[in-house]
Amino acid sequence: MATYRHDWELGMLTSTVSAFRAMEILQSRPNDIFPFTVKGRAGETSIKLGSTYDLIDTTGPFDSFLTGPDPVTVTKLSSLSFTFTTLAGHHRGAGQTISFETYDRLAMEDDGLTMRMHVYLTQYGTYISSFSHPFSSLFNIGANIGASGAWALQAHNLRDALGTLGEYEKIIIPGKRAVFPQW
Repeated sequence: MATYRHDWELGMLTSTVSAFRAMEILQSRPNDIFPFTVKGRAGETSIKLGSTYDLIDTTGPFDSFLTGPDPVTVTKLSSLSFTFTTLAGHHRGAGQTISFETYDRLAMEDDGLTMRMHVYLTQYGTYISSFSHPFSSLFNIGANIGASGAWALQAHNLRDALGTLGEYEKIIIPGKRAVFPQW
């Protein structure tokens, strides 16, 4: 079993930007923050403990790699984190975890002259490389590269929701917030 972890700075800790606020946004508005559709099987529009969701178009427009919707259940939930556990039919295989956590941490600014508290998002999880796909090794490499891009875009979307996007970031990632064009 392999693991991955991505950490992203969301902005400086302020009265309106905190780890609690960032997670509240992520849990209450997943379709504004995730770069793919998060569809609750019982009609949920927010992240709820024990609920099952289909993650739609995680591998590209029109499900490019023919994996189908990726089913997950929320198996852990707190005010600073939640975990999806993959179900049968997910392109990563059943029983894998995908966790999202926000936290505050002291960070250096101004070439180390200033220290301030900043807010971060981390995404971490597990995956197996043996599943029934005709090109499993090549597919796993591509899936991990794609996942890195998806998680970077999720952090971008969360910064946008928090109001902490930098000017260059607005130029580099303009327009619709999705990994793949939606036709």
